[in-house]
Amino acid sequence: MWFSRKKTEVQPQNVPKQKRHTESKQIGNKELKRSITNGSKPVIDFGVAGVASTNINSVLKFTLTHIRNKSRELSLNNPIAKNYIQKCADGVVGADGITIKPNVEIGVAGTDNSETNLLIEKLFYRFADNPDQFSYDGQLSLDLFQQVVEKTRARDGECFIRIRGNQYEIIDAARLVNTRFGLTNTGYLSNSIEFDGSTRKPIAYYVHNYNPITYQIDTGSYERVDASEIIHYFIPEFPNQERGIPDLFAGQKVLQELQEYIQATLISKKVAASTTAFITNSQTSDYELEEGEETRLNVEYLEAGSIYELNAGQDIKAVNPNAGVDGINDFVNNLMNQISMSLGITKMNLMGDTSNASFSAAKLADRLQQTTFKTRSNVMISRVLKPIYANWLANELLNNNKLGRFSDFDEIVIAHYIPVKTISIDPVKDAQYEIILLDAGLKSKQQIIHEMGYSPDVVFKQIEEENSNGFEENPEEGNEGTGSTDE
Repeated sequence: MWFSRKKTEVQPQNVPKQKRHTESKQIGNKELKRSITNGSKPVIDFGVAGVASTNINSVLKFTLTHIRNKSRELSLNNPIAKNYIQKCADGVVGADGITIKPNVEIGVAGTDNSETNLLIEKLFYRFADNPDQFSYDGQLSLDLFQQVVEKTRARDGECFIRIRGNQYEIIDAARLVNTRFGLTNTGYLSNSIEFDGSTRKPIAYYVHNYNPITYQIDTGSYERVDASEIIHYFIPEFPNQERGIPDLFAGQKVLQELQEYIQATLISKKVAASTTAFITNSQTSDYELEEGEETRLNVEYLEAGSIYELNAGQDIKAVNPNAGVDGINDFVNNLMNQISMSLGITKMNLMGDTSNASFSAAKLADRLQQTTFKTRSNVMISRVLKPIYANWLANELLNNNKLGRFSDFDEIVIAHYIPVKTISIDPVKDAQYEIILLDAGLKSKQQIIHEMGYSPDVVFKQIEEENSNGFEENPEEGNEGTGSTDE
């Protein structure tokens, strides 16, 4: 019957719907949370992740390789770090290196040892200026050697110098791996250095072999070198510190952030130099995407000076990103202040920019920087130059009797180590200051001449000769003048 006939149900057609791609990103949440969490934690690792110890040697044991490699990377691709390392070499040793002037004290007080001093100085610099005699690889003379040593210390935090007879070799700090430690018969082994158990003095250094073909360091093969053959040059920051810390370590993060910010600013400048346009359509369209079809994106480039006609209901909008570099000067200045403080160098000397500095400010910054470099120069003299000079003199006394007896070694080895003489901003006032100290009896002529990099004996002798020649010429000139007047 018609009333019992079942109605056919109309199945709704599956209407294809346009797929929408949604992405959710969390920008900086993890890093911000990590920074906040670390701020509330106790200081047990010096800010170095993965180290749970307040002992500096334990921190260096786990992190020295990483921070040294990072420092080397910054010294190659970061202009600020590269300039700092060069500034260290220029300020500590200078272009000619720290000058060594013998000051022999053989005999009673007042004995003239000027000839002995000149002979020792002549022989020493004849040896030191010859790369084949001075360096083990025949590449460096004493002046270049000092520059490389200081650059290595600033970059790696330390420099190892091996004494091979009367020649010297710079050893890569990476060859003394920081994973070698343990107990020995007389003490302990830490960071590839063997120490005496009671005095904590270095006994030997474990230098791992280097393969020049594969450019790799063999961590399983090493040579035990006695401590008397190694000069370990570094500036300790903590008591009983065993290895050096790179100078760039404190500012590594800030240097990296500044470099990334400047790169992002350059990209923003490039984007701001161009115009991005979007075409909007106000009319609705009955067009529906097929199933599986994604929204299409058309990218077109409009040529300059062209005129285009848009379809009905379409409009074009341009976007000019100009806010990406707002306040860049203030931001860079704040970061540069932190970087200069972490490196122990004034911002003016680090940047070499005196455009906004007054004369008094520039002079004060120069004085402060000279004090910093003088401190490092003293470490260079004490740890590097004195052992080198004493080692050469000991070998020379065995072969040359003209220098004196070996029993007088302690009196013969005395010398003046003259640091680099910086260029004065106001040389007239500096000279007046030296004269005031001399007249007040607070400084001697010899000390002033030594600080200028000259030998007092030679200078006094030259002055005496000039005065004697002048006295001989003046009477003759006076007699000639008198004779002509009488006539």
